Amino acid sequence: MFGFGKKSTETPAATSAAVTDLGTAHGRISLEKRQVISLTKTPKITVTISWPDTTDYDVYALVQYKDGHVETVAQFGTKDDRKFTAVTKDGAVKHLGDVVRGGGTGKKGIADEIIEIALNPNIVRVVPVAYSAQSNGTGSFRRYKVTMTIDNGAGDIVVIDAKDADKNDRVYSCVPGVITNGDQVRIEKLEAYSAPGSERRPTLTTTGDVRMDTGATNLYK
Repeated sequence: MFGFGKKSTETPAATSAAVTDLGTAHGRISLEKRQVISLTKTPKITVTISWPDTTDYDVYALVQYKDGHVETVAQFGTKDDRKFTAVTKDGAVKHLGDVVRGGGTGKKGIADEIIEIALNPNIVRVVPVAYSAQSNGTGSFRRYKVTMTIDNGAGDIVVIDAKDADKNDRVYSCVPGVITNGDQVRIEKLEAYSAPGSERRPTLTTTGDVRMDTGATNLYK
């Protein structure tokens, strides 16, 4: 599950100060709030967000490029624009498919949605977002133990499963962490979440700060 602190509309991303750098991951490691770690870069990084399949979460990702533009990889649109794309224009970041309630993808009773990333020099960062529409009913990220796993496919895995996730049943979106491209893949646990009742998407500043509740409103599913 993700952990959340007090509400903030702007959250520093991986470039911020006052974080603990754990160096390079070897094997499997879980991050706590305000920790960063690096993964050895491989041709394919997978981001998996998991939850019990008795409910229905959705995953999308903001992908920021060196020229400043941001693309959204998703399986659903917004109220203003119902269109969506499951892959970036350069084909580097892909959403591998929507999983509906009851649609567990392997582990008994657990649903997974996966973002596949093939980093190239033009990508600055990838920001995964977990979302549960109001139409799904209430239920906190803490209650459903939503978890993000980043895997470089070479035996190194970073897990974000904080123990202090918010109990509010009307929090519908969260940004568990930021993935920054460099010589290695730098991962910071962010713990940013939407205001209660908000279904607006987060946005990114040119410097990579995550601003919650400042984007378009997600289309109810």
